[in-house]
Amino acid sequence: MAVRFRRLAAVCLAIVPLAAAAEPVRDEASGLAIDPPAGYSVEKIDGGQRYAAAFNVKKTGADEPGCRVGFQASPQNAGLTQEEINAFTAKPEWTDLIKATLALYYDVASVDPFEQAGLAGAAVIGDIKAAEGETQAPDARSYLVLLDTPKGRTTLVCVAARSDFDARRAEFEAVARAVQPPR
Repeated sequence: MAVRFRRLAAVCLAIVPLAAAAEPVRDEASGLAIDPPAGYSVEKIDGGQRYAAAFNVKKTGADEPGCRVGFQASPQNAGLTQEEINAFTAKPEWTDLIKATLALYYDVASVDPFEQAGLAGAAVIGDIKAAEGETQAPDARSYLVLLDTPKGRTTLVCVAARSDFDARRAEFEAVARAVQPPR
């Protein structure tokens, strides 16, 4: 599942782990920050060419994919206000775009509004699909949050076994609420 998660994360979040830290972390260049919930650790990771900043967040000491957070600058957002971005995320076109984009890799179960500190975005639940050439999908469900600002998009992807997902969902939401997107 961890290998499959990394491949899917490359589509949504293209990041590779580097070093560990057990305290709040901030990427000074982008402004992306996260103060992980109790019991979670955060590590700054290489975002590759696509992401200006990225973090891996997981239960301290756990051997699991956990959550990945990344920020991608969006120059096309620079001319918009946060209010204009928030208004767009309330439109059906936003939900349709999220579903269509993620449907390549997920069986999307839901796309719901997600609001945090004056930012409006989407919280998505989806089951990871089988990769091309695979006959069976991994036993994995994801919780994704997308938040846009005039600076760009912050994306969170958390993964758990389907049987554990409902029990972990509140934890994943707590991780999402610990993220401070660049403004």
